[in-house]
Amino acid sequence: MGQIVRQAPSSVNSDTVYGITDSAQNIMAANTSRTSAVLQNIGATKVYIRFGSAPAIGGSQYFSAILAGASGTDEGDGGSMTIDHFKGDVYAVTASGTSSLIATEFIR
Repeated sequence: MGQIVRQAPSSVNSDTVYGITDSAQNIMAANTSRTSAVLQNIGATKVYIRFGSAPAIGGSQYFSAILAGASGTDEGDGGSMTIDHFKGDVYAVTASGTSSLIATEFIR
């Protein structure tokens, strides 16, 4: 017999566009209600992501992911990622210059 899969409903908690610079910033504070999040780089400069603490680039390489730059501002072809089940802080930084990052957080 078939199995029944039940999923708890989720809703959008935040949907924000950030200007990411070479100063690391917390783009998503820890949230025990978070079920998932989606990040997409909509600017032309690479964005470094780190879970739990600020990324370090340069001499020390401490980052969790790199989101490639888009071919142009708001082109929609920049790097993206989905984060499931992580409840901690999420940080972003560029090596230099500025990029735009859209971050959407889903909660239960």
